[in-house]
Amino acid sequence: MWIGREDRRQGGERVIDLPLQVLVQNAALLLAVAVVFDAVTLRVTFDRTRIQQAIAGLLLGVIGISIMLTPWQFAPGIFFDTRTVLLNIVGLFFGAIPTVAALAVMIAWRIAQGGPAAFTGIVGMLVAAGLGLYWRSRQHRLEDLSFRDLYLFGVGTHLITLVQVTSLMFLTVPDSAAAALGRYWIPLLTIYPVATALLGVLLVARLRARRLADANARLQGQVEAQLEEVRASRARIVEAGDRERRRVERDLHDGAQQRLVSLSLELQVARRALGDGGDPAVRRSLDRAAEEAMTALAELRDLALGIHPLILTEAGIGPAVESLADRTPVEVTVDVGAERYPPAVEGAAYFLISEALTNVTKYANATRAIVRVRGSADQLNVEIEDDGVGGADSRSGSGLRGLADRLAALDGTLTIVSPVGGGTRISARIPTIHPMSDPVPAL
Repeated sequence: MWIGREDRRQGGERVIDLPLQVLVQNAALLLAVAVVFDAVTLRVTFDRTRIQQAIAGLLLGVIGISIMLTPWQFAPGIFFDTRTVLLNIVGLFFGAIPTVAALAVMIAWRIAQGGPAAFTGIVGMLVAAGLGLYWRSRQHRLEDLSFRDLYLFGVGTHLITLVQVTSLMFLTVPDSAAAALGRYWIPLLTIYPVATALLGVLLVARLRARRLADANARLQGQVEAQLEEVRASRARIVEAGDRERRRVERDLHDGAQQRLVSLSLELQVARRALGDGGDPAVRRSLDRAAEEAMTALAELRDLALGIHPLILTEAGIGPAVESLADRTPVEVTVDVGAERYPPAVEGAAYFLISEALTNVTKYANATRAIVRVRGSADQLNVEIEDDGVGGADSRSGSGLRGLADRLAALDGTLTIVSPVGGGTRISARIPTIHPMSDPVPAL
């Protein structure tokens, strides 16, 4: 309920004199304007900048003017509209900056309207907005407000506003004050609080949705960060394992293997120095010792190759796979490019091929196999195919399952197609960087 300027419309225009109907219509218009504002304009929350909050307040002020332009006229100079609902909600949900901006727009418009009761209208707007801000300061979490809380808020604020405006009306327009109060206090204290509660529920739902979206975004960011850390950790574990493999292979090559070679040579020299005239038992012992030394050397070399082949470090995936194919009893066709890749990628590809060829030899009953290794700008593609009995499954053995885990640590994938009686095709895709043209130096 507001005091406005004197009615300047003349005669022919129809003046509505159905207060309850008009109040309901005014509240519905306010709800419709609020829905449009929430759906289309700025989404102002507490974390926005002051400029954005001020812009939102100006828009809210424009909405307030649109409400002020659709009042119900009780008598010349006395108008009713729902600006109090808007200002209560703006103060409660949008905070000080939007409220001050909206008040500035609406007060400027009210001054431009003029009339003997402009001061009463301005004071009423200030009271409505101030009550909204006061309630805001008393709330810990606005999203916890219920319909009942908002309805009581609407009743309380409009009761206070009604008392204040009515008091000023008795001072400024006493002839109309008593009639206005007696006729309209019931609809004003029933329709307006309901409109306030409905608007408040709408904004509470919006606030809950926004907070939920923010929480989901934070959780998603945390999960992605943790997942990335897990991926990086797995990659570091694979890289550390590869470094350890290379270290052990290097220590075997430079240590035990060299000693076995020296021992074998010493035994051969001793056998030749003994000649044919020595003790036959000694000659046999030296021959057996030399053979054992050579056997141990061969086994140690095979062990070193299984740990980490030196040729992979020095020459790359191509020569390493060629060497692997040469040692495989089954006929193996190799199609490998000459590019170099990061050690972790080359190691994963090599051990996948090694395990696959071991399975071809032991279990597949195959006569031939094909190994293809091709790289692109962002991944290395590995494929091993044989004509064996099929039926391979990475879940049934630790070898391929461990390699699948190794590839996953590099964000790679392993695919096995192995129908029974139809051979086996193992495909892997390993993310990488651009192929390196320069050889990787040996460790």
